[in-house]
Amino acid sequence: MVIKGSAAVIGLGLIGGSIAKALKKKGMKVIGIDSDEQAISMAKGEGIEAHYFNKQGMAGNTAIPDIFSDTGIIFLCVPVNTIFPIVRAMANFIPKGAIITDTGSVKKAVVRDVESVLPDGVYFIGGHPMAGSERSGFRWAREDMFYGAPYILTPTPATDAETLWTMVKLVRDLGAKPIIMSPEEHDRVVAAVSHLPQIISTTLVNAVAQVHPEGDILGQAGGGWRDTTRIAGSNAVMWKDILISNKDEILPLISAFKEQLSILESAIKTSDEIAIKERFQNAKAYKD
Repeated sequence: MVIKGSAAVIGLGLIGGSIAKALKKKGMKVIGIDSDEQAISMAKGEGIEAHYFNKQGMAGNTAIPDIFSDTGIIFLCVPVNTIFPIVRAMANFIPKGAIITDTGSVKKAVVRDVESVLPDGVYFIGGHPMAGSERSGFRWAREDMFYGAPYILTPTPATDAETLWTMVKLVRDLGAKPIIMSPEEHDRVVAAVSHLPQIISTTLVNAVAQVHPEGDILGQAGGGWRDTTRIAGSNAVMWKDILISNKDEILPLISAFKEQLSILESAIKTSDEIAIKERFQNAKAYKD
């Protein structure tokens, strides 16, 4: 399958903006849609056709059906809880043969719900670029955001083989490394390597703020603080949706983390040098 027509990117934030910029650089016609007028203005300033989306289903003065009339692929770069409602609302406007994909950090529920409302001749495959930063918004988007980064694709038994291959090629065109796994495996993996680290980083900052509310000690912080707290500045609305949507995979990991923290706490209390060294050595061995 060859993608025909334009690429539509719904949500011109950090990830959506980066996809739009990267595809435009590859020579594709890109249409951006967002509810933020500043993002629209910045996208237009970079030569991207961009439309404002409002609650009435209009984008500027152009009806949504007209925007999608020549669309070959649609990227949904929006919070995970809004992916299914958007697909359901625009299902009748999507041309046959088009591919829909998302960039959300939770897959099992999203893929299940979206596949239940897909019209005939329209294809969906879940996607998750493992790239980004603690910043948000189009102003931080980069065309090289995905270079060398893993990009997970989550086909199901309902996924057309040609659709999967088309997405693999497109991911490579973005400079990323395609990784294929089931939606269920995706949610299990990212809970450990993405969601738990975010929780720990956020909680670390909140713990220090509880003990040192003035924040005056941060001027003496070095690389350790900077490295472990960088993602604590991430988008709260996005992460609220992610953590609730993937709680079945996240909660056991939180329990395991609390158990490991308790073991280390006990070793520190009793000055158990052997146990403390063991915790560090085990961590290094696993990481290496």
